[in-house]
Amino acid sequence: MNRLDLSEEDLLVLQKCLNDGTEPPPELAKKLFPSLYATFDFKTLKDAKLPTIEYAGKRSEAAILNEASAFGGGSPLQLERYFEGGKISKGTNQLDLFRESKGQPESNWRNLIVQGDNLQFLKTCYLNQDPIIRDKVKGKVKLIYIDPPFATKGDFEGNVGEDSYADRVDRGEFIEGLRERLIYLRELLADDGSIYLHCDWHMGHSIKLIMDEVFKSGLFHNHITWKRSTPRGNAYRRYPELTDYIFFYSQSSQYAWNQQYGEYRTAYIEKYYSYIDETTGQRFQPTSLLGHAGINPVYEWRGIRKPWRYPKHRLDELDAKKLLYWPKEDGIPRLKRFLEDQKGVPIQSLWDDIPPVNSQAAEDTGFPTQKPEALLERIILASSNPGDLVMDVFAGSGTTAAVAEKLGRRWIVCDFGKHAIYTMQKRMCQIAESQKLGNQGKKKKEKYGEAPKPFCVVSVGAFDFQKIMNLRKNRDAYISFVMGIFGLAERDDKLAAKYRINNVCVLKEGNPVEVYPVWDDEFLRNVRVDEEYLRGILAQSGGKLKGDYYIIAPETCVRVGETKMKNSRGDRVTFKPLTFPYKVLEEVARNFSIEEQPSSPDNINKLISSVGFYFNETVEVEIKKTAKGLKINRFTTSILDRNEKRYEGLEGLAMLLVDSDYDEDKGFTVDTVIYQKDIKANEAAVTGLTSRSAVIAIDKHGNESSVMKIR
Repeated sequence: MNRLDLSEEDLLVLQKCLNDGTEPPPELAKKLFPSLYATFDFKTLKDAKLPTIEYAGKRSEAAILNEASAFGGGSPLQLERYFEGGKISKGTNQLDLFRESKGQPESNWRNLIVQGDNLQFLKTCYLNQDPIIRDKVKGKVKLIYIDPPFATKGDFEGNVGEDSYADRVDRGEFIEGLRERLIYLRELLADDGSIYLHCDWHMGHSIKLIMDEVFKSGLFHNHITWKRSTPRGNAYRRYPELTDYIFFYSQSSQYAWNQQYGEYRTAYIEKYYSYIDETTGQRFQPTSLLGHAGINPVYEWRGIRKPWRYPKHRLDELDAKKLLYWPKEDGIPRLKRFLEDQKGVPIQSLWDDIPPVNSQAAEDTGFPTQKPEALLERIILASSNPGDLVMDVFAGSGTTAAVAEKLGRRWIVCDFGKHAIYTMQKRMCQIAESQKLGNQGKKKKEKYGEAPKPFCVVSVGAFDFQKIMNLRKNRDAYISFVMGIFGLAERDDKLAAKYRINNVCVLKEGNPVEVYPVWDDEFLRNVRVDEEYLRGILAQSGGKLKGDYYIIAPETCVRVGETKMKNSRGDRVTFKPLTFPYKVLEEVARNFSIEEQPSSPDNINKLISSVGFYFNETVEVEIKKTAKGLKINRFTTSILDRNEKRYEGLEGLAMLLVDSDYDEDKGFTVDTVIYQKDIKANEAAVTGLTSRSAVIAIDKHGNESSVMKIR
């Protein structure tokens, strides 16, 4: 029993009540009998959070969104290639291509294939500053479909004793990475937009919890089950998996929705549409024309007095058009409901009528994890309308873009893998020759027959290493680069003398900005921006420095945050580091673990890490045609492995992309992908090579060679 908390005054009042035979006052009674006066806090119940998933490293939504506003959030978009009518348009200026007219941001819309880390791209869209996407994407995406990497082929087929997917990829890291992307995707959705997330049994239940948290459980509409394969053989000590799951949420209760219908099954047709019209030969179902007495008017028509659903003149019209069926049993006419006039069976949450893409399918691109066009057709038709913007940031083979194009939607797709980018580029350029939607299962195949609308291939967060980052030789290019990243202009090298501090070369809001000298090898090795470094700046300035002072530096070179100090005269100086992540600056500055391009189809889904800025490096390759296919005479890349050593031979190669009939005007289209694991003794088997064949070599960091003819 809980001890009563009574004061001396309370005891005196209680004693007087007992002596007088009266009830204690309400305030004292609540202290004496707290359980009798307990009330349930319904407001707390209402405001209580729904069950959520917790894990180490989980951050608040505010922290995630605020991160985009600081540097390291969004990355610049750069035009790589522009296509009109499925052919490369040369000499296109990026500013002219995306310049809006008369304050209408969508006036110069171009569909986009984005190569790079999707998190950086989402942050760029969220910040809404880059001219390519400004005022065109944020809050305007009507439909998002994503199929994030939930497992690889090897995970499905792992043997007993092997590490599972959950063992090899930390669950918390995976969930937080996906949750971070979902938060930004939500910010891009239109008020009447929807999102579909495709997953499987590995992480589906955890993903459902974070989607409830990000999009609110009240905006969850369906847990769709897609039967993606036919029955398999035995799985070890469990049931074989045949299904994937698709979670359907919306941004608000007012969302775009177009009911979709499936075909009636043969047994249903034979049972419910068993009558054949004598005139047309069409199947129909007789339906009652009678209503309810007291609701529908009762009158006599053709000698039959009944409560009819229709007035007499309407019944006469139906009979004249031979739309009534007169049964011999009771002589009461019925309305003919023809099968061909029915929309079909409303699509349910079990989708067992869409087969997966197999190697014999007309739409097969040869890309691992490709989803069927019929699957995306159903989703896009249901949750968007012509002209709407559709987005997929785990685009893979580009099924979302292809179907959106065929259905008259605008689209943006993003993927980190170069194999995916070139597969999508080819798919869009050749879309006129692809299969028309709705032809699945039909013997006579119809081509789509229309050229693609203008589209661009753009990169996010990637910069040409040779032009920008040859640091020891190109100090000026590096300074210009980082100034541009932070939106700084009007470089003035006289500022260093004015402030008596080396490498101050620009002003930010009237305050000096120093560029940390990464071009100085000894400096980069041994000097870090810490409090001692800041005190050195104060001493070097001779006490004249005051107010704000900015330092642009790689984040691994900075050991302090915003720091306030006083100069020798007692004036306040606030040091504000402007830091940035990076992948490649120089050999001595490579501190990131770089996610590699896949070197086999089995790890095609590994590209899930956020990396920030990175820089393209030169890849060179020499290829010779052989009787079996091709031979690599030389391959070089300057990237380093995780042990900071240069790759030897073909170790740094991820894949070769082959175009057997390269046409410079049409652009590079991938016919064959040769992964590193398929290259033996520098040779690979390839069929169909011609005098026009060419290759692009992709190293493990995603750098690519120029198009090289196979001689």
